[in-house]
Amino acid sequence: MKKIIALALSLMLLLGCVSALADGEKETVTMLGAFSIKYDKLPEGYKLNIVKNTDMEYYAVINSAEAGKPFYVLLMNFSDEWTGVDTLADATEQDMVELKESFYETLELDDGDITFEDGKTAEGTPILIARGVDGCFAGVYALYKGHEIEVDMYPSDDAEAVTDEEINRMIELVTNIQFTEPEK
Repeated sequence: MKKIIALALSLMLLLGCVSALADGEKETVTMLGAFSIKYDKLPEGYKLNIVKNTDMEYYAVINSAEAGKPFYVLLMNFSDEWTGVDTLADATEQDMVELKESFYETLELDDGDITFEDGKTAEGTPILIARGVDGCFAGVYALYKGHEIEVDMYPSDDAEAVTDEEINRMIELVTNIQFTEPEK
């Protein structure tokens, strides 16, 4: 649960940067002085609403005023559980099993109700993509230097499920993020 929340917080921070990009400029956000993230712009009509922004975590909701559009939850935080782990490529098999199980626990779904696939950002940072088989949600999870970054997508109240097209748009948004070291 903490990992999912952390990732969502991280992704929300990323999306916060993206909202600033809606004006055509790239924005950079620094997470705890450990790294910075650059984002592309949010999908048209979407707005980032920051819920929590502290030194240890970032949580935001990204939604559209247009009826029927899915909403995103962005979470980022530092996790003691991932201390010493730079990216998912450094995680153990057991770490990955526990991470996947956390999606089932958080969403209260049964085994087999979520499919997982591996992916990478454009610069090669590994990500885990989770999709509810019935379109009830989709999520992208990443680690960067012990920080969890997660973006989750849920259908709007007016829709029963998120579509593959909407999920692919979210995955594209996340795969285009760039992590950079802070300037010294």
